[in-house]
Amino acid sequence: MKPTITRTAVLLALATGSIVHAYQVRSDMILTMADGQATVIDGYMEVGEDGRIVAIEAGEPPASSSEEIVDARGRIVMPGFVSGHNHLWQSAFRGLGADQELYGWLKSLHWTFGRHFETGDMYAFTLHGALDQMVNGITTTLNHSQTIAPSYEDYMEQFAAEMDAGQHFIYSYVLDSDEPDVEARKAKLVDLIAETEALLDGHPCLGFGLHGVGIYRGADKMSEEVSVAKELGLDMQVHYLEEKAESLKSGQSNFQAMKEGGAVWDGLVYAHFIHVTDEILNVSAAAGAKMIWNPLSNGRLASGLADVPRYIDQGLQVGLGVDGAASADIADPFQNMRMGMYALRMRDSDAGIMSCYQILEMHTLKTAEVLEVEDQVGSLAPGKYADFLIIDPVSPVFDPYATLVFASDASNIESVWVRGVKQVEAGEVLKHDLPELRSEVAERVARIAAAAKNTKPEDHM
Repeated sequence: MKPTITRTAVLLALATGSIVHAYQVRSDMILTMADGQATVIDGYMEVGEDGRIVAIEAGEPPASSSEEIVDARGRIVMPGFVSGHNHLWQSAFRGLGADQELYGWLKSLHWTFGRHFETGDMYAFTLHGALDQMVNGITTTLNHSQTIAPSYEDYMEQFAAEMDAGQHFIYSYVLDSDEPDVEARKAKLVDLIAETEALLDGHPCLGFGLHGVGIYRGADKMSEEVSVAKELGLDMQVHYLEEKAESLKSGQSNFQAMKEGGAVWDGLVYAHFIHVTDEILNVSAAAGAKMIWNPLSNGRLASGLADVPRYIDQGLQVGLGVDGAASADIADPFQNMRMGMYALRMRDSDAGIMSCYQILEMHTLKTAEVLEVEDQVGSLAPGKYADFLIIDPVSPVFDPYATLVFASDASNIESVWVRGVKQVEAGEVLKHDLPELRSEVAERVARIAAAAKNTKPEDHM
């Protein structure tokens, strides 16, 4: 593991990725999740040396082909899951605040342990979270990074860990408040983007966005973030209207300030967005704003149920996220889909309110569209990265979409592939020593917990 990580050192040391040898995947159940293509394909997918998909065709591979064939007959081949809202470092702190809603839970985690983080913690915790997501079939994630660590260099360990993990990611960046002015804060982000873009193709970062905190820190801060996001052409994701009491007390009334500050535009992505008014929904949809729905976390924290079918009918783009692994606890997209779909069906006593295809599409292609990376990931199509899962399903399979949503979980994942490279097989990470990492994470958490034992939690309210 890495006791000290700096952004420059990480970027200079990065490898350009594993070499991919061209191969073909043969399956009688290929689910591409491509737009408008719900037909199950009995055929093969060809992967090129650049880790991108060359072709998907029905039938047997050409007899003349000398490429390796991965035999996945009897198994389901599907795109890797895309998760649109995550705090990867939280995977080290599951089970806290079991009977708490949002702010009580924040007190049990962030405000109790946060001040005791040291160099290396964020790297280990974030790497653990990323690898845990890949084991659960998530090949692309938006890491909604957080400034828990004591310094900017320690904060940037989250980026370093994601670059090393092998999972595709979008980095949702918090502007460095220690810099003296907005130009200096923006310049730091501009440099990071430029350094990342200068790397050879093969690194896993698909792009950047802003983690907007200004909605909770005043109009000036919000205006600064919106200005930087728009100038750099980045989306800005914000936690909004998650917890009911806070939403009714101040969250809904903040919307007027958001409108007046130019914060409601097609670059705005809401995380949670549960307790909306008609005006908030209508204005947001008309402006092109988007949303990430987090059913597992919303259920765990008793935050409420977003009326997603209504949002979609109104024209709002909706994707899915598993959120932090300490508020959803298990980063399993299968459970996430079921939690959301079942809750809506129970609410309306209507089994037709959302189909298996729709919820699976929402956790793949639709989330990629919300994150604006659908040209790279989210479905299986020529030119896109070969990010895919091979699923060993419960037999017999009458409907592969229903089998995935109703009768599968991470234990059914035979293998996980990112950029055409096998990253996970039978639940074991192939490129990292996950058992060793888990031991290190446990030691770091034990140190933090011991330091926090006799310390009063910080008051952030």
